[in-house]
Amino acid sequence: MNFAQINFKVIVPFVRFHFTAFFILLFSATSLAQQVKFTTVISSKEIGRGDYVQVEFVVENAKQIERLTPPAFPDFHVVEGPMQSSGMTIVNGNMSQYKGVSFILQPNKTGNFTIQGATAEVDGKPMRSNPVTVEVTTSSTGNSGNINPMLVPSMPREPVADDKDYVLRPGENMAEKTKKNLFVKVQVDKNTCYVGEPIVATYKLYTRLQSESRVTKHPSLNGFSVYDMIDPNNDAATVENVNGKPFTVHVIRKAQLIPLQAGPVELSQVEVENTVHYIKSSGKAHRSNSIWQNLFDQINDDESGEDVQEHITLTSKPLTITVKPLPEISKPADFNGAVGHFNIDASIDKKNVAAQDAATLKVTVNGSGNIPVVDAPQVQWPSNIDTYGTSSKENIDKTIAPMKGSKTFEYVFTPKTAGSYDIPAISFSYFDPSTNSYKTLQSQALHFDASAAKKQSSSSLSKNMSTQSSENVLNTIKTFVVDHLEWIFAAIILICVGLFLWIHNTTSLKKEEVLKQAAALEQAKKEVEISFIHTVEIVDPLARTKRLLGNGDHKGFYAELNRAIWEALSDKLNLPASELNKYNIAIQLKAKGWDDDAIYQLQNILSSCEMNLYTPDYNPTDMENMLQNAEHIIKYINEV
Repeated sequence: MNFAQINFKVIVPFVRFHFTAFFILLFSATSLAQQVKFTTVISSKEIGRGDYVQVEFVVENAKQIERLTPPAFPDFHVVEGPMQSSGMTIVNGNMSQYKGVSFILQPNKTGNFTIQGATAEVDGKPMRSNPVTVEVTTSSTGNSGNINPMLVPSMPREPVADDKDYVLRPGENMAEKTKKNLFVKVQVDKNTCYVGEPIVATYKLYTRLQSESRVTKHPSLNGFSVYDMIDPNNDAATVENVNGKPFTVHVIRKAQLIPLQAGPVELSQVEVENTVHYIKSSGKAHRSNSIWQNLFDQINDDESGEDVQEHITLTSKPLTITVKPLPEISKPADFNGAVGHFNIDASIDKKNVAAQDAATLKVTVNGSGNIPVVDAPQVQWPSNIDTYGTSSKENIDKTIAPMKGSKTFEYVFTPKTAGSYDIPAISFSYFDPSTNSYKTLQSQALHFDASAAKKQSSSSLSKNMSTQSSENVLNTIKTFVVDHLEWIFAAIILICVGLFLWIHNTTSLKKEEVLKQAAALEQAKKEVEISFIHTVEIVDPLARTKRLLGNGDHKGFYAELNRAIWEALSDKLNLPASELNKYNIAIQLKAKGWDDDAIYQLQNILSSCEMNLYTPDYNPTDMENMLQNAEHIIKYINEV
């Protein structure tokens, strides 16, 4: 078959192996030189008699390709081709450029057929691609996939449009082209919400260019509790159409945001530094009797020109979220900030428990909404019950919006005496933004029986053993005194003589020596007082937090900082553990004269500590700033 006679204008770029590759590097970018390769690739090794197969001859990392000659296809009919393709891929940080030409073939008969490799002069050296084998069966295998030229609509008989935006052609303005084909923006699923109602914010980089990008300023997202939904390092790029053009899209950050206070809140900007690579095309026209050479002359002219770069810093446009306050009308007394849709369940791990033995009440809140910030419901305990604080466990899917899952609170308690006990139904109130109303749930009432304490008999036995042991000790002492009476009297006499001599020597000391001793004693007293003053200096409540920061233990830093602030609040407000939550603290502090800004700053520190316990992204500067804010807050807690 004479390929020089194929009409170039009807070449359709069908099922083109064309990948526009872009890799955003959040911290560093490294490009490594790759070995030149010339390979043959087929879409399927087994097809039916009436199916199609695509074969592509690909040259990787070559600077110049000349005299590329395809093999003959004696056992196939060429349906489409040749079709050009080119691009760049990045795998594990290694960049590889490729250029290729492909054909769509249909077999003439059944059997096993070998397609020989193509030949070419690559960077001045002759090379041949590998042969491939295709098995053709009588029935269709379904391996053609989407390769079906009959489904391709008729194309106009004109040159194929070129979408290589990384090629800078004569007359094009580099800055203007970059502006149109590379930008950053932030998207939200809604612009208005209630306090505590989650919204989803996504920061994206859109590109049609070859560039290296690095995030230099992450959005701070102040005023929200932040829960990241994806890891941008593991998130694959997608394609979106913008004004009719396909863009490669990389997600910089996608997070679920829970507003902490009402009012307009601005989503801070993300800043991305970019190095854009262009290939400066000469725009020369090429004419050759070989269609293959025409194809590769065009590719070489577009992609082997002068490499030019542009450095540009992109920022997203500010976006304001309107946060509405929760309505005060009909707000339940036990409402503690839960927003979403929830259910509640309660149970006791033991239906029968002995007095003085511990049991556990479990209260589970499940549903969707701001589950991480939900506080423990209050329990109306019957009399004669001792409680020992509350712990919680979360099972939440934070990759969906709103978050779904459950939060289980465990209340450890002990009945003091035997008897029958009833725990009233536990109520839980939340705000449902879908209906703009408050709803109150109640768990079932719980009952348990406490039997007599098991430790009574063992206590009596212990008392008897203690009495018997004391009598044995007294008998031993009496026997020792009787057996060694003479030695005891001698020891008493020697002690009295020694005591008399010591008193006599002490009283006969000179007055001057006595004064010196008195002066030395006075000096010693002063040193002791100074030492005591130093030992009773106020202990820094954040000393351990600072040590963890200095040692690089970031997770321990946030856990200890969170504990220190809660401990300071507990000491100051004298609240039991069951009532120690953000909602009650805000009410108590406001009653003590705290302003809204100080309360907001305190809540923001607590929320940041909770969020950073579950995220791997630690910023030393942010941690230093948070430590300074925490010192100011704890000092304010102790003063007001």
